[in-house]
Amino acid sequence: RSGRLAEVLKHLDPARRITGIVSPAFAAREVAEHVNPTTCTDRLIVAEIEPAVGDCAPASFDCILVGHALLCRTDPRATLALLRPLLRAGGHLLAALPNAQHWTQIDRLLRGESGSPVIDDGAPARSFTAPSLIKTFLDAGYLPRIIDRRQQAAPESWLEAMRASAARLGLDATAFAARAQTLSYIIDAQALVDTAADDNVAPITLGACTNNSVVLAENLLASACLHGSRHEVLTVEGASSAGEGLNAIIEQAQHELVVLAHQDVYLPRGWVARLWEQYEIARQLTGDRVGVMGVYGVRGTPAGIERAGRVADRDFVLDENMPLPAISGSLDELLLIVPKRSPLRFDPALGFHLYGTDIALAAERAGLVAVVIDAPCHHNSQQGDALPPAFAASAEYLRAKWPESLPIVTPCMLVR
Repeated sequence: RSGRLAEVLKHLDPARRITGIVSPAFAAREVAEHVNPTTCTDRLIVAEIEPAVGDCAPASFDCILVGHALLCRTDPRATLALLRPLLRAGGHLLAALPNAQHWTQIDRLLRGESGSPVIDDGAPARSFTAPSLIKTFLDAGYLPRIIDRRQQAAPESWLEAMRASAARLGLDATAFAARAQTLSYIIDAQALVDTAADDNVAPITLGACTNNSVVLAENLLASACLHGSRHEVLTVEGASSAGEGLNAIIEQAQHELVVLAHQDVYLPRGWVARLWEQYEIARQLTGDRVGVMGVYGVRGTPAGIERAGRVADRDFVLDENMPLPAISGSLDELLLIVPKRSPLRFDPALGFHLYGTDIALAAERAGLVAVVIDAPCHHNSQQGDALPPAFAASAEYLRAKWPESLPIVTPCMLVR
C-alpha cells in the first residue's frame, strides 16, 4: 500500500518484478500525506480489487501478498478465489490475519465491547480463528499452512481463570492456550488443482457417529460442499462402537459412495467433485479393486514407513510427499469412504479406535485395496494428542486378530 513492503522486497532481490494494487480512496489519502505508493513497485494499479484482478494476466504471479484487501471484504472466500487464477503452478499466496480468539479480544467481548479489530483508518476489520481461516482458504481452493504466529502472551492468571471454561467445552488446554496467545497468523497457501462443481457430479451419502450436536453442526453439517445439495446425510447417536454405527449407515445408504467422517471434519467446496475424480483414478490404478478409501494413511515397507495424504489437521497441514491416489496398509479414521458395492464392513469389537487399520487389512485379505485419495479437508479436533485408555484395548484386540500381519503400522503407533 505505502510501498514500504515493496522496498524491502526489492532490497532483498532487485530482480523481482512487483505489482501493487491500491484502492483509489487509499491512494488519494497517501498522496495527501505525501507518501509515494509507487516506491520500488514496477507496476501500480489504482483500482478496487475486482477490476484490478481483471487487469492482470492469468498465471502471472509467483507470490501474492494480501492483507487489508482480505480483512475488509464482506466475502473473503470470494476474494481469495478471485486471486487464485493469477498464481503460477507452485505459486504461493501469503497473508497475515488477526486472530479473533486472542485473549485480549476475549476480554473485550466479556466486557461487552466489540471483538472486531480495526485497521489503520479506524474501520472495523474481519478477523479469523485458526479453524475459520483454514476453512475459508480450503473453500477458496487453497491448501493453507500456518507458518508463523505473532504472539502476545496472556497473564498466567488469565490462563488459570480460563481453564475451567476450556474444560467445560471439552477443549484441550494446551491447544486453547496456544491459540489464545496468538495475536495473528501468517498463512502460506498453495492453490489446489481445479475440479468440477459439486452440483455437476453424482450425489454421495455422508454419515457420522455423533455425540456432540454442536460440534457436528459447526463442522460436518456446515460443510460448504453440502449447501443446497442432493447428498444424503445420515447420523447415528449413542452407538456402542464405530463398527455398529458405521455399518448401519452403509446399509441405509442410497448412493454409490458412502463417506464416513468424524463429526469434527469439515468438507470444503468442490470436495465431492474431487472425491469422484479420485475414485475413478483409484479404480483404474487398482484394476477396479477399491475396497475402502481414506484421506490419510500409512503403510510399512522394507525401506520404512510411508505416509500419504493431504489433510488440515487442527492448526497444521499434513502434506506427505507421495503421489496420490496411493495404495495404503492403514487408514486414518477421520474420514473413510466405502463404496456401496464393497463387501467390507467394520469390526464392532474394536470400539472407536483402529477400525481404519482393521478394514485396510480386511481389504487385503479379500483381494481388494485400501487407497489414500487426494481430497483435502479440515479435521477440526479439539482434543489433545494423548491417546485415550480405550485405545490400548483396541490395539490389543487388533494384535490378537492379525498375528500374521505384525508389526502393524497405524497412523499413530506401531502395533507389535
